[in-house]
Amino acid sequence: MMTLFISAAEYDYHTLVKVAEMAGLHGIIGFHETEDGYLLSFPDGEEAPTLMNLYKSYLRDLENNIWVH
Repeated sequence: MMTLFISAAEYDYHTLVKVAEMAGLHGIIGFHETEDGYLLSFPDGEEAPTLMNLYKSYLRDLENNIWVH
């Protein structure tokens, strides 16, 4: 299983879930709260790095969209 750490200082849980929905990954990745953020777990397999990169690209797109306007 591949995991991605996201700091709670940068994003809240609802934003992370919304990004998963936008990327078509809702129900595919898992969200686990930690003391200072969230661990997102991606399913094992060859597609895990691709799914993680897809998620990160949607997160960047959201970030860029917020800061541009």
